[in-house]
Amino acid sequence: MKRAKLVLAAVTSLILVFAFTASAAEFTMKFANPVSKEHSWGKAAEKFAELVTEATKGRVLVQAHHAGTLGQIRETLEMARVGTVDFVVAGTGHVTAYTPEIGITVLPYLWKDTATMFKALDGPFGAAMDKALGKQGLVLSGWWDNGFRHITNNRRPIMKPEDMKGLKIRCLPAKVHVAFFKELGAVPTPMGWTELYQALQSGVVDAQENPPSMVYTGKLHEVQKFYSLSAHVNEPGIVVVSKVSMDRLPADLQKAVQSAAQKAAVWQRELNDKDNDVVMKKLVAEGLKINEVPKETIAAFRKAAKKVYPEAIEGFGPDGKKLVDQMITFNK
Repeated sequence: MKRAKLVLAAVTSLILVFAFTASAAEFTMKFANPVSKEHSWGKAAEKFAELVTEATKGRVLVQAHHAGTLGQIRETLEMARVGTVDFVVAGTGHVTAYTPEIGITVLPYLWKDTATMFKALDGPFGAAMDKALGKQGLVLSGWWDNGFRHITNNRRPIMKPEDMKGLKIRCLPAKVHVAFFKELGAVPTPMGWTELYQALQSGVVDAQENPPSMVYTGKLHEVQKFYSLSAHVNEPGIVVVSKVSMDRLPADLQKAVQSAAQKAAVWQRELNDKDNDVVMKKLVAEGLKINEVPKETIAAFRKAAKKVYPEAIEGFGPDGKKLVDQMITFNK
C-alpha cells in the first residue's frame, strides 16, 4: 500500500511538472512525425523537444506527435506552410512537390555512402536546398538519416532484373522514383506512409521499398515475405519548420531552436545507424527472408537508373543539371 502511494505521488509529480512546463512556456510548437515513436525519427523528435526546452530555458515547448496523428505527410507540409503545424519530418521525396530540385537527393544510385551524402547536405548543396525551401514558406531545420532503401515483396526474392517485372510497388511520390521503377518493368504506385500497411495486407500493392527500421517499426514484415537488399536509394529525412512559426519567435529563440535542431540531427544520425543494424537481426528472427541482390543485377539496376537521369534533370529547375553533375562528381 505504501509503495502504491509512493508510485502515485511520483506520477502526480511528473504530471504537475509537465503541466507547469506547458503553462510556463511562451510558445508551444507542434512537431509532426509520420512514423512510429519507436523509430529513430520519433526518438529524435522527443530528443529535439528536450533540447529546445533546455536551450530556451522553458520559453519554447515542442510537442511531438507521432505516427501521422496530425495528418499524412503532404497534409502536414501544407499546414507548415501556413503555420498551423510548426515542424515536419519527412523523407525528401515527399518535399519534391514544393521544391523539385530536392529530388536530386533521391536519384537512384547517386550516393555511394551515407557519410558522403551528409557531407553534401551539410555543405553548399544543403544551403541551396534551404534557399529553395524558403520560397515555399519552409525553413530547413536539419537533415536526418533513414538509411538505404531495399525492396520487400510477397512474390519472390529479387535475384535478377526480370524479377521486378509486373511487381506492383509502392514508391516515393517523386517523378524520378516512378520513372526508375517503370524502367525496371515494375508498376510503381506513389502512396502515403500511413496507407501502406493496409495496401500490402489487402494486395493493392505487392511490394514496397524502405530501410530496415521503417520496415520493422511499421510492422511491414508482418505482411511481406522477402527483403532484397538493393540499396537503390539513400533518401535522407528532412526536418522543416514553418517560416510563419519561426517569424513568431524573437531572434534569440529562433537561434536557440535552430541550435537545438542541429544537435538533434547529430544525435539522430548516430542512433539511426545503430537501429538499422539491430532491426535487421530482428527481421531475420521474425521470419522475413532476406537476400543479397547479385552484383550483376545491381549493375543492371544502375544502368536503368542512368536512363531516367536526363528526364529527371529537366524537372530540377534551371540549375538542375549543374547540381546533379556536382553531386555525381562529389560521389566519385
